[in-house]
Amino acid sequence: MPNGDQTVPIALPQKVAILFSDVKREYFPSEEAYLTEKDADVYADEVAKYVVKMGIDVALFPGNEAVVNKLKNFRPDLVINLVDSVRGDETLNASVPGMLEMLHLPYTGSGILGQSLNTNKYLTYQLLQNGGIPVPHHQLVTQPNQLIDPVLRYPLFAKLNNMHSSIAIDDNNICQNERELRLKLKELYEQYHQSMLVDEFIAGKEVTVPVLDGLNTKVYPAERIFTNGETEKPEGYKIVTFKQKWITWQGTTFLKHDDDNLRELARKAFGLVKMSDYSRFDVRVDGAGRNYFIDANANPFFGPPQETHSPFTMILEMYGVNFEEILRRLFVNTMRAASGLSAPKGERTNRPVEPPKILPSVIVPKKKFWKILG
Repeated sequence: MPNGDQTVPIALPQKVAILFSDVKREYFPSEEAYLTEKDADVYADEVAKYVVKMGIDVALFPGNEAVVNKLKNFRPDLVINLVDSVRGDETLNASVPGMLEMLHLPYTGSGILGQSLNTNKYLTYQLLQNGGIPVPHHQLVTQPNQLIDPVLRYPLFAKLNNMHSSIAIDDNNICQNERELRLKLKELYEQYHQSMLVDEFIAGKEVTVPVLDGLNTKVYPAERIFTNGETEKPEGYKIVTFKQKWITWQGTTFLKHDDDNLRELARKAFGLVKMSDYSRFDVRVDGAGRNYFIDANANPFFGPPQETHSPFTMILEMYGVNFEEILRRLFVNTMRAASGLSAPKGERTNRPVEPPKILPSVIVPKKKFWKILG
């Protein structure tokens, strides 16, 4: 017999605010980092168009110090949080759900803890590994000349510890010997001045694993297909480089990957690192079919598949879940938690249950698409 709260109808929000990264070139440590977010307002526009089609009023705001007053004036029922960085710093993005918690505004995506954990790949690895999720053998490196654990076997893969979006990733991140590794670590450190993570590279397939939460947590794994000309690396050594992801838009072809064990691992990982609503994991599958989780993203690139080429929504569309249905599920999941109804396994502690305590509303014409910048 179903639980009583599962039969309670949940109304869609009438007013939605969409927050996106406030992007200025001077905020970012490199041109690459800037390019990953320079069109944040454009992608937010594309999301807003679909929300309007659902009969919902929309306003868009950059995630900066002015957003609090704008949210108080607009009085949204729900906030779509698309903010990846604050002043160009990914480690500050947890301040956005923190601000929304203080305003008692329901929001999509992971909460303060989930977002904070996600900006530290090493800590994410530790949580996954301690929870029984396979990850590569690895080491946190804080200086380019730091001694490398002799237990680690080449080839090794070097990457930034605090940044996502394939920033500073090219074929040379796969290091065959110590000389190559030292050169790559020096390059990363001099450009970004942050700790780095060194993994044993897993030769094999790369699988992208979107997770969409709700009454049931759904997992949609897909193998990434690398076409000829994307990389000179042999089969098993192909990776998603920054150039492919953001410049040439290659590497965005996927095939369904049927692996029930991987689905269960992804569901477990989703809870271990305190994610909510939706997320994406990147997994390498070796020649023996063993899965290794190499990255977790609590706030993956999100937008309608045709307009934004978001891997998350492209894969769900391949599974028959269109973008409007994704939005509907996110809205219902978030409004359900905000209404104080229990959620799967009781893991919705990062959602406000009190009504909004904000200033009187401005008058907003119904079904009007508002874009508010600055």
